[in-house]
Amino acid sequence: MLAVVAGAFFAGNELQSVDQSVLHTWSRQVSVTLWLLAFGFGGIRGYSTIATPDKRDGLLTTVSHRQLFAGMLFAEAAVFGSIVAVVAVLAGVLFGLGAGSVAAVPAMTVAIGLLVSTGFLAGLAAALLIKNGGVRSRLASRLRTVGFAVLFVLYMSVFITASVDAVLDPLFWLLGPTPIGWLGEFVLWSTGAGGSPLTGLGALIGASGLLAVCVPACSRLSAWLWYADGVSVTHRESQATDSRWLVRAVGQPMAGVAIRDWIRARRSPVSVSYVIYPFFVLLTPAIRTIETGTVGSTVPILVAGCGIWLAGALFSLNSIGNEGVMLPSTLLAPNPGRAVVGGHIAAGALVTLPVTAIAVVALGVLSPLAAGSVLTLAVGTVVVGISAAGIASGIGAAFPRHEAVSVSRSKKAIIPSTLAFVLYTVAVGVGMLPLVIAHVPFVAGFVESTLGVPAVGVSAAGALVASVLTVVVAAVSTLYAIQRVDRYQIE
Repeated sequence: MLAVVAGAFFAGNELQSVDQSVLHTWSRQVSVTLWLLAFGFGGIRGYSTIATPDKRDGLLTTVSHRQLFAGMLFAEAAVFGSIVAVVAVLAGVLFGLGAGSVAAVPAMTVAIGLLVSTGFLAGLAAALLIKNGGVRSRLASRLRTVGFAVLFVLYMSVFITASVDAVLDPLFWLLGPTPIGWLGEFVLWSTGAGGSPLTGLGALIGASGLLAVCVPACSRLSAWLWYADGVSVTHRESQATDSRWLVRAVGQPMAGVAIRDWIRARRSPVSVSYVIYPFFVLLTPAIRTIETGTVGSTVPILVAGCGIWLAGALFSLNSIGNEGVMLPSTLLAPNPGRAVVGGHIAAGALVTLPVTAIAVVALGVLSPLAAGSVLTLAVGTVVVGISAAGIASGIGAAFPRHEAVSVSRSKKAIIPSTLAFVLYTVAVGVGMLPLVIAHVPFVAGFVESTLGVPAVGVSAAGALVASVLTVVVAAVSTLYAIQRVDRYQIE
C-alpha cells in the first residue's frame, strides 16, 4: 500500500518528462495490473470466505440469499474497502501534487476505486463459478485437489522460470483496449499530459456498467451455490487385492494404519499441507538450475535432505493425534503401539523415499558429483530417511496434538505441534549432518588432499556415520513411541 502511495507521487512528478506514447502504454499497464491484483484477491477471498459463510444453512432460514450476500460483501468492504479508500485518497492527493493538477486528485481516487471494486467483484464471480462447478460435477469434485496442485505448480513455475512478462503481456494486450485500461488514460487526461476525453468518459461508463453487472451476477451465483444439493462423491475403499503386497511386507495391522494415512491425506490434503515447506528450500536452487541449464553439486544433497525430512514429518510426527476419533478403539486393540507407530513409519517412508532416491540419482548423474558419491548419497538417504520416520514417531508421541488448528482462514486440521516440528527438525538435521557434509565436493576434496582418503571413501564414511547415528536414535525413539501408545490413557 505504501508503494502505491509513494509511486503515485513520483509518477505524477515525472509526467511532463515522459513521451506521450510511453505514457499511453504505461497508464494502461498500471491500470490492468491493479485490476488483476484486485481480481486475484477477490478470487481468494471469494473461494475461502465469502462462498462458504459460517452457519450458512442456519442463516438462510432467517434471511434471503441476497441479504446474506450483501452482509458478506459489506463486511469485506468494511474491513478491506476502508483501507483501499484511504490509500486511494492519499494516492490521489500525492499524484495531484506531483502532477500539479487539482483535477487529478478526484480522477485518481475514482480510478483506483473503480479498478479495485470491479476487479474484486470479477474475481469473486470467478470463484463462485468454480465453486458452482464443484458442487454440480462429480468429476470436478474428485479432481479438486489435483487442480489446486496443478495451479500451484504453474504459479511457482512462472516465477522460477522468470516468465512473469510472458504471462502478463497477453493480459495487457487483451485488457488494455477496454474500460479497465482506459481508466489509466482517464487519469492522464485529468492532468493534461495526454489521453482523450472520449476515452475517459468511456472508461467511467464501462467500469460503472461492469460494476452494475457484477453485483447481481455474484448474488445469483451465490444463490445457485448455497441452495445446491451438491453431488455425493463416494470414495472407493482400498480392496484387499490392492494392499496385498503391503500386508505381506509389514503385516495386516501396520498395513491398515498406513492405508488409513494415505486415504486421510487424499481426502483431506490440508491435513498434510506442511509438506510444501521443503519446496521453498528448493526454490532458489531450482531457479538457478533453470537459468544456468546445469545442475549444481549441492542440488542432489538438498533434495536428499528435504526427502529425509518429509519421510518423518509426513505421518509419523503426530502418531497419537493422527488417530483422531479412532483413538479410543485403537487403544482397545491388543498391543496397539507396534501397529500404530510402524504403520505411520511405513506410510511416510513408502511415499517419500522411493521418489527421493530416484530424484537424487537422476540429479546426481547430471551434477559434477562422482558416480560413487551419488550411490552413497542415495543409499544414505534411504537409510537415514527411514530412521527419520522413527525419530519423528518418538517426538510426536511425546508431544501429541489432538485439537484441530487453523491452517488457513477457513480450514482447520489436526497437524503436528510446533514444538514437535522444531525438535524433529533439529534432531534430523543433526543426524543427517555427516551425510550432507561428506558429500559436499569442497569438504571431500579437502579431506582427500589432507589425509589422502578418496572422495568416494569420504562420502561413504559420512553416509555410514549418519546411518549408524540415526538408526540408533530411531530405535530408541520408536521403542518409546510404542510404549507411549501402549500405555496411553485418555483423560
